[in-house]
Amino acid sequence: MSGVINLRNIDNTEQSKELDRLLIPNEIYDLTLQKDTEAIEKYFILNLDLMAQFVGFNSTLKKANSLASERKCGCFYKIPWITRWAYENNQKKTILLFNQQVKEYRYMIRYWYPSPEISYMRYLSAIALNLFLIIKRYIYNTNNNLVCSEIQCKKNIFDSLGINYVNFVNNFYNIFYLRK
Repeated sequence: MSGVINLRNIDNTEQSKELDRLLIPNEIYDLTLQKDTEAIEKYFILNLDLMAQFVGFNSTLKKANSLASERKCGCFYKIPWITRWAYENNQKKTILLFNQQVKEYRYMIRYWYPSPEISYMRYLSAIALNLFLIIKRYIYNTNNNLVCSEIQCKKNIFDSLGINYVNFVNNFYNIFYLRK
């Protein structure tokens, strides 16, 4: 099947680590390896679709792990972004088999904070989910006439990118709530 990551030639102990690296979106590959959180936040702000895809990616992996623990099987998952693997192998898509989904989820959980070796995908997911929660809280607070200060801390990022954060929040709302 075209688009499936083949890890057979990699040592068994290193397969999860390599899979984690190969799934990084190619557009932010270098930023991820350098762990440039601020630049990645800016990229997610400019590319809300990718941020939404990371939220969905986490849910898919969690569901795969749940199915595996119940001794059930799931389906393959087409990664919705161009991965580093797809870029290196001149592919248009990346397909993650069910066992690879489970392996990646467990790797992400094993190498989470405060581990010195953090999963790249966990790192990116944490940034995307954190931004998601901040913006969701902002929407809640503004809809209920409450003071919202946390997004104000991110305001300098919006200003440096020339983005009106009220318009950004409206776009966010359209992507996360109206597309479903």
